[in-house]
Amino acid sequence: MLISMILSSLIFIGMTSFYIQLQTSIMQYYQKTRLQQAIELGLAGMKKDIKRAGFIANNPNKMTAKAIEIDKQSKCIILRYDSEIRNSWVWNRFNSTKSDVFTYRYKENNIAYRTGSIDCFGSKWENLFDSNEIKVTDFTIKQLPDAISLSIAAELRKNKQIKYHITEIIKNENRF
Repeated sequence: MLISMILSSLIFIGMTSFYIQLQTSIMQYYQKTRLQQAIELGLAGMKKDIKRAGFIANNPNKMTAKAIEIDKQSKCIILRYDSEIRNSWVWNRFNSTKSDVFTYRYKENNIAYRTGSIDCFGSKWENLFDSNEIKVTDFTIKQLPDAISLSIAAELRKNKQIKYHITEIIKNENRF
C-alpha cells in the first residue's frame, strides 16, 4: 500500500509539473502571437499609404512635392497621395484631416501617425500601439530602387522575453 502511494505521488507530481510547463508554453505562444498580430495590424495602414504614395487622379504631372520623404535618421516617413480623388494633393494647415499628407514616425518606443503633418515634429500624434503593452525597440525605413523597406522590432512590456521582428518590402504602385 505504501509503495502504491509513493508511486501515485510521483506520478501526480510529474503530471503537475508537466501541466505547469504546458500552461507556461501555451501562454508564451499566445503572447507571441498577440504581439505579432498587433504589429502586423499596426503596419497595415502604413503599408497601404506607401503603396498609394504619388497617386494623383487623372493628372500625375500635378505633383507639387515629393511623394515619399524619409528623414535622415530613417525613423520618419512622409507620404503624399490624392486620398479623395480631388485631382491634386491637398494640404490644409488649419484642417489636417482634409490633407493628403500622411506621416509616420518612431518616437518614445512607439510608432506614431499623423495626417496633415509636413514634417516629423509637433504634437497631436496618434500611437499605433498601446504603450502599456508593446515597446517598439527599433523602426527603420529604407528607400530601395523601386520599393520601401520597413523593419520593426518590438517586445511585450510585461514579458521582455516575448519579442517579434519583421522586415517588409513594400512596392509602391505609383512612380515616385
